[in-house]
Amino acid sequence: IQAGIDVELGLDYCGGEESFYQEMLRMFCAQGGEKRAEIISLYEAANWKDYAIKVHALKSTSLTIGAEALSEQAKQLELAGKAEDVEYIRQNHAALLSKYDEVCQSISAL
Repeated sequence: IQAGIDVELGLDYCGGEESFYQEMLRMFCAQGGEKRAEIISLYEAANWKDYAIKVHALKSTSLTIGAEALSEQAKQLELAGKAEDVEYIRQNHAALLSKYDEVCQSISAL
């Protein structure tokens, strides 16, 4: 496990294809800035319905690369967004972004 990424789990999700897994990691980081900006924008607009949709996507892609902790944080925020639990979102949004950055940094180091 490398800084929040379970490589074996990620490889399992990619059918054991190392080159495919490497591509998934590259795409995850390449799209990171844009996806992060979308999540921030929806948060700032208090658009919880679309916020839930964006963090749902992050939950899925995170799990695919083996970033279980990030996926779990996104899942909790997705549920909070669907329930419009604004207090939970406000308390946990920054931690999600921080973990997202951490995962992308550790991918760069792989």
